[in-house]
Amino acid sequence: MMATGTVHTWSQGRGSGWIKPDGGGSRIYVHKSGVTSTEPGRAPRLETGQRVEYQIGQRPGGSAAIGVIPSSTEAPVRQVDETASADVARTPAAAEADEPVAENG
Repeated sequence: MMATGTVHTWSQGRGSGWIKPDGGGSRIYVHKSGVTSTEPGRAPRLETGQRVEYQIGQRPGGSAAIGVIPSSTEAPVRQVDETASADVARTPAAAEADEPVAENG
């Protein structure tokens, strides 16, 4: 059975990041070598906030996510309101209701 979580951070330059498990607990390291590409001919990549399924495996540095694939349930895409201050973003629902949502970093 695959575990599920959300990409907490991802650095395309380093090709690594962290996954926050849905069930709580410690975040899990993920390296690009553990990510399955969903687009033929394109290097595997993840995006912060993206929902993923994965297994836990071993790398030389310890435990890591392997067999990582995007989940069929994607996280909502955040929209940035360019008229608001830099620390305020809007969720799609808030953008429609014109209510700012504070950035949680």
